[in-house]
Amino acid sequence: MKKLAAIILFLLFTLGTAFADQPVVGFVTGASGLGDLSFNDMSYGGIRKAQQEFNFKLIILEPKPDGESTIEDFTNLIKQSDILILVGAQHEKLVRLAAPKFPDKKFIISEVPIEGIDNVSSVFFEQGEGSFLAGAIAALTSKTGIIGYIGATPVPPVMTFERGYVAGAEYAVPTIRVKKAYLSPLGDFSGFNAPAKGYNIAMSLFSNGADVIFTVAGLSGNGVIEAARRSGKFAIGVDSDQDSLAKGFVLTSMIKKLDVAAYNELKAIMQNKFKPGPTSYGLKENGVGLSEMKYSRDKIPDGVLEKVDEIRNKIIRGEIKIKYKEE
Repeated sequence: MKKLAAIILFLLFTLGTAFADQPVVGFVTGASGLGDLSFNDMSYGGIRKAQQEFNFKLIILEPKPDGESTIEDFTNLIKQSDILILVGAQHEKLVRLAAPKFPDKKFIISEVPIEGIDNVSSVFFEQGEGSFLAGAIAALTSKTGIIGYIGATPVPPVMTFERGYVAGAEYAVPTIRVKKAYLSPLGDFSGFNAPAKGYNIAMSLFSNGADVIFTVAGLSGNGVIEAARRSGKFAIGVDSDQDSLAKGFVLTSMIKKLDVAAYNELKAIMQNKFKPGPTSYGLKENGVGLSEMKYSRDKIPDGVLEKVDEIRNKIIRGEIKIKYKEE
């Protein structure tokens, strides 16, 4: 009995210690918050996977309607957390300002590379590579010779999507025309949370000859996809596999493995393997790529998928140099 009691006391002590030492992760979503069926939800999936494995407490902060978080809200979250993970380039200034003031905290930010801060790791995706493939398949599938691009706001990551898309389209079909539009000006992140506006602009592009539109606009992209369905045209989804949102009318989705990145970064911290600085995920690392297209394959012209796969392999081998970064 004494031995059993000792074992019980040991277990209670161990559990109590584990509970007391339970880390706290603060998650700051990107504009539009959870429920966007895109980058926020995908990141959250990776965080939840890590939470199930490492048993940390999770606190979620969703930005204001304009897509940004206040320094007061962010500071309050930092004080409650051991680890901060933020999604979206709009949080870069917050991280650069706060991280040096809280050296005992670990910060993870996706979508923008940050160097030189010892407690910040950053994840960025070579979305220009994946977007190059999206542009190629859009141009090769288009029957009108006109395709479109709708971005939320012209921040660098969204501009990278645009440049990669245009470059891929022009590589595959040099005569292609690309019409571009943004939902909000630089500095205004409401473009990520305006599906009605995305719908209206997409309908305008479709009525003016575009038959494929790539949307990089968070929740607003759902409006673009709905416009494709109603018009009988194609949209291209982004970040997560959005093909099922309008089966047969989403040509493909340019997927970024934000869930994998979020999980990997949190796992590294939990295992005391934190590494500051940027980490890149591209085609070679399987960090970006196109969806399976299981609802649209029968609508894609013969030979197109083979050409796109050939382009993909050439990018990985370094035979195609993509000029999608701002000079």
